[in-house]
Formats: sequence, structure tokens, C-alpha cells
Amino acid sequence: MGRVCVASKPPVLVIFGPTASGKTALAVELAKALNGEIINADSRQIYAGMPVITACPTAAEYAVVPHHVFEFLQPHQRFSAGAWAKLARQKIDEIMARGKLPIVVGGTGFYLRALMEGMSEIPDIPAEIEDELNGLSMAELRAMLVEADPVLAAKLIPTDRQRTIRGLAVFRHTKIPLSDWQKKDKQALGTGLNFVKIGLNISRETLHQNLAQRWQKTMLEHGVEAEMCGLWQAGLSPEMPALRGLAIPFWFDYFAGKLSLAEVLEQSLYRDRQYAKRQYTWLKNSYGADIMLESPSVDGLMPLLRARGLAS
Repeated sequence: MGRVCVASKPPVLVIFGPTASGKTALAVELAKALNGEIINADSRQIYAGMPVITACPTAAEYAVVPHHVFEFLQPHQRFSAGAWAKLARQKIDEIMARGKLPIVVGGTGFYLRALMEGMSEIPDIPAEIEDELNGLSMAELRAMLVEADPVLAAKLIPTDRQRTIRGLAVFRHTKIPLSDWQKKDKQALGTGLNFVKIGLNISRETLHQNLAQRWQKTMLEHGVEAEMCGLWQAGLSPEMPALRGLAIPFWFDYFAGKLSLAEVLEQSLYRDRQYAKRQYTWLKNSYGADIMLESPSVDGLMPLLRARGLAS
């Protein structure tokens, strides 16, 4: 009997972990070593005009290897996980066509899940619905979600404003709970690809040191105050898609005379620590990494990739 020859699936490296864990630097070094190109999977870094506060790659990092899906939207524009996954798959195919290695990097879990596991085909939701919901308090939104979609409400932390609004908007527009939509057959976007998941699980102590360094030194040196002043003077609302979940409201209060600079930095650091804590939880509970690193070291990673036939 003859053997069936099955071509192996082409690899895609996926680097994920909490904010300030060293994902960007690791991705750049890997891309240099493996002839790769980088695709962004951070929902904050897709927006233009705020590279400092979103910790986008530096000009030097952009110049070393090709980067994709960074800083290409305006703050008022919405971009769903499904839209990101479709764009990411397009970029993956283009990179492979050039004979190079796609490296997806970011900490936005629902982006990565949409790409690797697929997403249900939920209809587009009119922006007006989310805008209306944004005018309500978190307590009002939470009570509405518990009634409209108790299954989703049980999964979300009570203060998750963005996902609560998303669930309510889907229910208002379709009359079907988001949790029911999520049970439907998913559109597979990762078909034919071998995702090699690399998780960064650095110690909490190191992560807190990195975050403190970022807020007390790096961001100030790179001009975060001037960047935030520009957004404030432009009259942007902190409820815009690009500004949600960031420390930007603290900076707006600073320019309005409601907070001191020290208070802004303290609250921003606390917010990022809480965000990193949620990312840690997702990292450990969503699905296992193929390779788990305790430090973002390319020297430590390369032997593990060689063992998998992914590096020479």
C-alpha cells in the first residue's frame, strides 16, 4: 500500500503575555533571527496618534523588521476582533508568500482567540447603539446585562465596561444574547496553519518593576505628557474606542486641573497592574502555551524552537 503524503502546516509564531512583559523586544529579536515579520495583536496599538501611552514599537524597532497592523486607525473608528482576525490572516498569507515567518504578538486575548479558534458570524452592530449605552453608568449597564444575557454576565467581571456594552449592544440589535451567538458555528480563520504559542509568564515582581519603570521614567522621557495634551486639546472623548481601557482619562483630569502629575502616574500604574493581572488570568486559563518562558530571552527560546524544527 502506498503512503499518503500530507504537507505539514506552515508555522505561525504567536507571542502573548501581560503588558510590560517584554513581548515587543522578543518579537523583534525573533524576527531578526528567523527572517520574520511582525503582526500586532494588541487592541490599543492599532490606533494612531498615541504610540507612547500604548507602548507601540519605537522608530528604531519599526526600522529593523517589517511590522503590520500597527497605528492604522483613527481614535473614533471601531474595529472588532473578527475584523482584526480577518486582517491578520490576510497579512499572514502575504508574509508567507514572501517566504518569511509570520510572528503575531500581543496581549489582547479575544483577538488571538478569534484568529486561532474562529468567531461566530455576529452581524455588524450600529455605532449609535454603543454610543447610547456609553452614556449609562456601570451599575445600570451591569443590571441590564444580567437581565438580557445572564450567561454572559456570569462570565464577565462586574467592572468590565467594554464587554458589557458589547453584550448589550448585540442583544439590542439582534434580540439574541451574545452568549447564544457564541454557541453557533465559528468561522475558521486559522485553517491550514500551525500556531506555535509562546507565552511569557514573568514573575509578578519583575512585571511590577517593569510597569513602574515604564510610568516613572520611560513614558515621561518619550513624551507621554505632550502626547496626551494633544489628545485633550483635540477634544477627544475618553469613551472613544481607542481611549477605553487606557490611562487617558487620568491625563485629561490632569489637564483640567483635577489631578496632580504624581496622582496621574500613581493611578496609571495601578490601572496597568490590574490590567496585567487580568491578562495573567487569561494566559493561564484560556489555553496552554506550547512554550512557556519565564523571561523574554531569545537565547533561551531558540533551542526550544530548534527542537521543534522551527529554527536552524
